[in-house]
Amino acid sequence: MQKESKNIVVIYTGSDWDMEVPISYEQTRKAFERWHMMALEKNIQMYRASVEWYDIEKNVFIRAWAFRDGKWRRIEKDITPDLIYDKTPGSSEHKLFDLKMAMASNSIVFNSPLFRTMVDSKLSQYALFSEYMPKTVVAMNSADLKNAIEEIKTSKIVAKPLQGSGGFGIVIGDKETILKEKFIYPMLLQEFVKNENGIPGFSEKGELADLRITYINHQPLYALSRIAQGGSLFTNMHQGATSKRVPLEKIPPSVWEVTEKIVVKLKMFAKAQYSLDFFFDEKGKPFFIEMNTVPGLCLIEDLKDPELQQKDFDAFVEMLPRN
Repeated sequence: MQKESKNIVVIYTGSDWDMEVPISYEQTRKAFERWHMMALEKNIQMYRASVEWYDIEKNVFIRAWAFRDGKWRRIEKDITPDLIYDKTPGSSEHKLFDLKMAMASNSIVFNSPLFRTMVDSKLSQYALFSEYMPKTVVAMNSADLKNAIEEIKTSKIVAKPLQGSGGFGIVIGDKETILKEKFIYPMLLQEFVKNENGIPGFSEKGELADLRITYINHQPLYALSRIAQGGSLFTNMHQGATSKRVPLEKIPPSVWEVTEKIVVKLKMFAKAQYSLDFFFDEKGKPFFIEMNTVPGLCLIEDLKDPELQQKDFDAFVEMLPRN
């Protein structure tokens, strides 16, 4: 007898119902298309739905997108989720917290709303892990900015919003550049880690590159190095960086010493997905820069490793409730 099909719903913000296909970034779209097909092989129905389409009283999504038979299709029916995969941006975390907790009272929500609220803010990350990070200060308003800048001793400063990903909203420059910017406050100012040779023992000389380690359920799944375009200081894929796979055995032991201490604090949540980003100074010392609770599937798609994609997917669907 065939098992009853389970429903996984990936949630996001905004509405794309009038678009020809969802997900504007091609690599992310391809990754989710692959996940939808892998789900069907396991008798799992996978959907994408805006939080706006959730009926809190009935615990259903009233519509959703689904990739079926090689095409994205609009599904207009009530969908009761067994597992909700939260891909909403961190900037919406506090606004959506009560809604996500209501979802979690009826279904499994991954990552947990409590986990995301605890660590999505870069200020919270610094409060938890400051001993492993570059010096960071917060500027609450434009009048506060000058005093905050004076606390940073490096010639370049990284100014970033408390939440966000992809490098959006980040400014890297000298003090004069930062002072001229018109920010939406509060902003974080972080020391710039001078990095011209990437990952010790791995990167090519002259590569401005970082190290990202992606975890699922507190186990490292894969690592990659994101390499900035020539002349750029950004290692974000959405800012034109390229990536290459870093075998876990090539990661310097000094990094594992830091990640072990970070992961211990995160293990209060048994199930979680996140990535940890590092830069290295000229002496090869690792600095934890930030974590991301919604690491993009586009990165794993870019690696073109079907076995790794399957491993990632299998670890995820293990969270579905048993019959």
